[in-house]
Amino acid sequence: MITLYRRPDSAPADEIQAALDDMVIAYETEVVSDANALSDDVPTLPALRDEGEVFTDSKALETHLEELRELMHDWDRFQSDACYVEEDGSVC
Repeated sequence: MITLYRRPDSAPADEIQAALDDMVIAYETEVVSDANALSDDVPTLPALRDEGEVFTDSKALETHLEELRELMHDWDRFQSDACYVEEDGSVC
């Protein structure tokens, strides 16, 4: 399960949460008001935990969000009753 750790009044965390909502991906949100309440592997906020890995750097967060977008795109593509014609003419 993906977990977003965030402060209540964080614009960067708002953007991450909006991106996750747009993807329609399952995640949990943990609002942290006291930095001392963070676990040792979450050094800064906002942070995303996914499959045991924690992303905090803005570049790492954006890269991981892009990977999640690709995952959800593929997931949606293969979970529907539709058939797609690829650029090379192949079909599903």
